[in-house]
Amino acid sequence: MISGIDVIIPTFGRTHRVKSLTDSLISQLAENDCIYIVWQGTAKPDVRESRQVRLVHSSPPNLPRARNKGIAAGMGEIILFLDDDVEMLDKCLLSAHRNPYFEEDVGAVAGFVDDPLFNARNAVPSEFDETTGELVQNFSCAKSQYTVSVMGANMSFRRKALLAVNGFDENFTKNALWEEIDLAFRMRKAGWKIWYCADARVRHLRDAEGGCRSGGRYAYCFNQFANTAYFAARHAQKKYYASWFVFWKYRLEFLSRRKIGWLKHDPIIVLAGNAGECGGIVRFVAKRKRQFLKMDD
Repeated sequence: MISGIDVIIPTFGRTHRVKSLTDSLISQLAENDCIYIVWQGTAKPDVRESRQVRLVHSSPPNLPRARNKGIAAGMGEIILFLDDDVEMLDKCLLSAHRNPYFEEDVGAVAGFVDDPLFNARNAVPSEFDETTGELVQNFSCAKSQYTVSVMGANMSFRRKALLAVNGFDENFTKNALWEEIDLAFRMRKAGWKIWYCADARVRHLRDAEGGCRSGGRYAYCFNQFANTAYFAARHAQKKYYASWFVFWKYRLEFLSRRKIGWLKHDPIIVLAGNAGECGGIVRFVAKRKRQFLKMDD
């Protein structure tokens, strides 16, 4: 029997969105379920606290740290993370996440995400090429199945599995790209399985304001490549270092395509990406003592 679900909603600069999402979730809560709104920055959400709705402050803003704060605040056997800019597509989200955990080896559940980046015709929710570091995700496919990763907008975990791998790595900063993938890889390495549940459905609104996407194009690119390099330093096999480098070099060339006079690429994007790669490697070398979940915070 699953004892309860903690729904954790990290939020930054989207107070209107998080209130609407919270209101829509309350009717789904079972007796032992609870919502934890982990707010970052200075804008406190206008949400009334109760026995099943609680506010937790996390500062300075850092998405993995906010997730860890939410984990430490709760007690539920299952922990469901939702982005503050999602909306539910039906009224069975919590039960859809709850059901797969009756299989003892399931450590995480990736939910369905209606997102403009995904092609619903693809058959596999997530696949990873370990030779290049290319990750292809499609969490809007129709068939439930085992998979290799999760998406932060709609994902849940067995608490004991999360604690066994020390939660989220707080060294993924700013846009925090790859933080949930890193966790998924560590969980699978520890022997847990990840189930993609096509019935646990949300729509990702991708608000332009607030959240991890704030900060401008060049800052986003810097942090994208810094987090990618940090992830690569942790997970790439030595024999594939060169092929990972070549793949991400081509990726940067693609992202920087922009005709400026006689130039074919935006030089600031190129500089930001290369600086980010160097910064990510330095971060990995400098922070040997990882910043993970601290249950005594």
